[in-house]
Amino acid sequence: MTATRIGLLGCGSIGGFLARHVLAADAGDAMELSYVFDTDEKRLQNIPPPCRVTAEADLFARPAGLVVEAAHADLVWAVALRIVERSDLLLFSLTALADDAFRTALEQTAVAHQRKVFLPHGAIIGIDGLVDAGPTLTSVTVTTTKSPASLGLPPDSYQVVYEGSVRGACQKFPRNVNVHAAVALAGLGFDRTVSRIVADPAVSTNAHLVEVEGTGYRFRIEVSSEAGGKVTGAYTPQSALNTLRRICRGTGGLRAI
Repeated sequence: MTATRIGLLGCGSIGGFLARHVLAADAGDAMELSYVFDTDEKRLQNIPPPCRVTAEADLFARPAGLVVEAAHADLVWAVALRIVERSDLLLFSLTALADDAFRTALEQTAVAHQRKVFLPHGAIIGIDGLVDAGPTLTSVTVTTTKSPASLGLPPDSYQVVYEGSVRGACQKFPRNVNVHAAVALAGLGFDRTVSRIVADPAVSTNAHLVEVEGTGYRFRIEVSSEAGGKVTGAYTPQSALNTLRRICRGTGGLRAI
């Protein structure tokens, strides 16, 4: 089995976790590290020097069959269109896709160059249920509860800091509502999906509650992940790693998707 060469954008909670596992991957994982990009050189200190990239201009001199973005929406807007001209892309900063013109351009560029853009479920589960519901969906609400610190807010009292469309949430909290973007993309879209963001100084977790109603059914999806005041919860890096493995293995047999 030929190993997929992996490029990583960002070496934080998700990117650093993935880098360590790709470096330690065996033949069964079918992946090897091409490069890790981060403008903060301190984050790259455990990455082998030949794989370190700190300048955007150098990204496109490195071969990669799959580029994994785990940085922020600004970087997606800056480089994603050029990436999908030559590589597949696994995209974690899904809030970037709330820009309709950019999302259309990304999809069209990927199709034109016969590349794939993978949209992972990340910190949430049950995305397949929303996709399968399709036009029978009538309402979807996503409530995220985090510590004020993880939202970049002073450690004050409990408060609902946002309630409105997912599109608006993506604009106000682009680093904190990738779950909301994933739910919107799978279901009713950025304008019809409702976001609630709650700052609670009493919690150490990132908690997400998705409430779904459709023609003749309703269901709830709830995930809580230890975060310790960070943007990324404990579940997300592990979820990201196994998404990456499923993409790279691409073999026959029984596979959960």
